[in-house]
Amino acid sequence: MDHRHVTLDELAGFVQWLKLPSISIKVLPGHPLAQARSNSTINTALKVVSGFYDYLWRVDGSPGDLHAATHTHLPARARSYKGFLHHLVKDKPLDKHLLTQPTPKRHPKTLAREQVARLIAACDNERDRLLLALLYESALRIGEALALWLEDIDVASYRLHVRDRGELTNGAEIKTAAAERTVDVSPDLVYRIMDYVAVAHTEEVATNHLFVKMRGPHAGQPLAYADVNNLFQRLARKTGIAASAHLLRHSSLTALARAGWAPEHLCVRAGHAHFQTTYQLYVHPSEEDLRAEWERTQLRVHVTEERTHGAASHAR
Repeated sequence: MDHRHVTLDELAGFVQWLKLPSISIKVLPGHPLAQARSNSTINTALKVVSGFYDYLWRVDGSPGDLHAATHTHLPARARSYKGFLHHLVKDKPLDKHLLTQPTPKRHPKTLAREQVARLIAACDNERDRLLLALLYESALRIGEALALWLEDIDVASYRLHVRDRGELTNGAEIKTAAAERTVDVSPDLVYRIMDYVAVAHTEEVATNHLFVKMRGPHAGQPLAYADVNNLFQRLARKTGIAASAHLLRHSSLTALARAGWAPEHLCVRAGHAHFQTTYQLYVHPSEEDLRAEWERTQLRVHVTEERTHGAASHAR
């Protein structure tokens, strides 16, 4: 096969080989077989191949445009999602790859409160226990937590102030302008912060960051992203729970949504510009949630027929 003149049929055969490498692509099996690779993996391979041929076409002047051969255009009404700027592209045809394999939409997992409690209990020091408790209760991004300064803790009102100070010495920064906000937390969390500060922020600590390194040659310096990643790796080995700072944030927002928080309230707490983003990324009802809602509201759509005497006699 000349790689410079690959056809759509040959690419389709390549996709079939990725699915079932031990089966002849000329004779399809008569019964379902388990794929050797997931559709997500196959789509990744297609992107790599398409990128290679696009490079040859643009740089070396290789004949043919594989992009044109493997793509088609659907009418604009085929879009399943209308974004914020939909009005600018509403008449533009939708580009679709002919060989892209369907992949199920998977919602990120969440942690139960019992799992969060196990993670906190497995921490070796009060700083780590406080960090996990703060991430889960406040739903802050890890960059926002690492960017907290001492004056951002409102002890009297039990609040955390997320402020944009640009990129800080530990690499932490606020993601967007909409992320600046005030987050309500429990008195218990504020008391834990005060107890931690009294122990960790000694006279030798010069930084104003809330979370600092506790040991080693860099003790007293601001905690960094790498330190947090190492913490979750240690906790995974100790507890068997694969967690991350983002998963704690996701679990917190999902728990609040299930508790009945309005979208606009979740939006502010998450630091999003639009509440649609909050729902699309962090909020997803489980099968149990859907069943519970159905049990609660099914009588509203249940119709009881009034059977006439004649209909009843005919039924007998």
